[in-house]
Amino acid sequence: MALSKELKKKIEERLGSPLTYSADCERLATAIEEATGERLGVTTIKRMFGFAGEQVEPRGTTMDIIAQYLGYDDMKDMTRQLGDASDISMFTPVDEINVATLTEGTQIQFTYDPDRLIVITYIGAFWFIINESLGSKLHKGDKIRLTQLAKGFELLASDIVRDGSNLGSYHAAKDGGLTSIEIIV
Repeated sequence: MALSKELKKKIEERLGSPLTYSADCERLATAIEEATGERLGVTTIKRMFGFAGEQVEPRGTTMDIIAQYLGYDDMKDMTRQLGDASDISMFTPVDEINVATLTEGTQIQFTYDPDRLIVITYIGAFWFIINESLGSKLHKGDKIRLTQLAKGFELLASDIVRDGSNLGSYHAAKDGGLTSIEIIV
């Protein structure tokens, strides 16, 4: 989860104009530095506002600088003064499946952008077999070793075995992570 709409609105009000284009992030970086003496990278601001791929949750130190820019002492002060209605919590719930607790035969479906869909069956010892693969480099029948499946995070497989050959590790969903995961059987 990135910045709340309310917090974005406050930042834009302080800046005096909306952040419509990625070039506006450079203007905001300069304004923050002039107001606080602290420098936030333009790329950090672009990520916070969704101009550089998926919006990301800013770090606490970044939020302290944003809070100072908005006239607060730090993030805690800002959160306290704005209250719960401000929706600026730094905690993001993670939808995940704990692979260590699965039983053999469990089927899982997950998706990621752009338009990828994978259905796998757990066969034990952190190994799965690919039942269905739409738009992915994985093939039906591949064996894949996974220790984690979490929405919003990359798919990181330590091993892919195809036709008896280990193809090595596999990374997918690098931009934005898995968009959905669910146990289907």
